Amino acid sequence: MAELKYLLDTSICVELLRGNEQVRQHCVKNNQYCCISAITAIELLYGAYKASNKYRQQELSKARLLIDYYDVVGIDNIADAFSLEKVRLESICQTVEDFDLLIGITARENALTVVTHNRKHFCRIEGLSVEDWAE
Repeated sequence: MAELKYLLDTSICVELLRGNEQVRQHCVKNNQYCCISAITAIELLYGAYKASNKYRQQELSKARLLIDYYDVVGIDNIADAFSLEKVRLESICQTVEDFDLLIGITARENALTVVTHNRKHFCRIEGLSVEDWAE
């Protein structure tokens, strides 16, 4: 198995599910190097469950297919790093949503580049490598 290099953020996964061809091409090219965070899995399922009754099963199927396709990286080893970065950000009057911070710290602590369509938040996280495959 290839060494993982990229942690796909929820925004990129949503772009992929919506059929963004540019994101799809990047994912195909880097397929063996990609994974998602447990937080992204939660956000994808949450979004699917929020869909109207008419589309809920379809959205759940798509979300589960993506979650099952990629390795899912847990957050069990990032508590200290998350807490320290949250304190650092608060001390300079910058905030990052907790889920985004969890995803970013998961990437940083596992030496992965986070791939997101939301650079604004992730670029605030110290020492994090960030790419946007939807640009």
